[in-house]
Amino acid sequence: MLIRPCYKVLKAIFYLCKDGKNTDSISLMVYFHHKVNKLDLNDSLRQLICDGYLTAIDQVDYLEEIRLTYKGRHYFQYRWLDVKNLLINSFILPILVALITTLITLAVNGVFTAAP
Repeated sequence: MLIRPCYKVLKAIFYLCKDGKNTDSISLMVYFHHKVNKLDLNDSLRQLICDGYLTAIDQVDYLEEIRLTYKGRHYFQYRWLDVKNLLINSFILPILVALITTLITLAVNGVFTAAP
């Protein structure tokens, strides 16, 4: 999962790089109307590169030829898989185990046998 600044930057790059184009950090600054103080743009871009969402040529003060990787282009599908996995492992599976355990306990105590 991405933190909010990285998510905003990835979403902007997704918009700027549609049709397989490249972008750079200067275009991102223009896209955000020079309001990148809270985003920490260069560090957010470097974090996205480390996480495998982007590729870029890293200059000292800016990044050139920013391009989305396969993982970056399909971020929302990867995110849905993570959410689905969380729901299954944290909610559905424990409820099923509790239900099966309750049924076994009731069967052992003889609740399911017919009374004479």
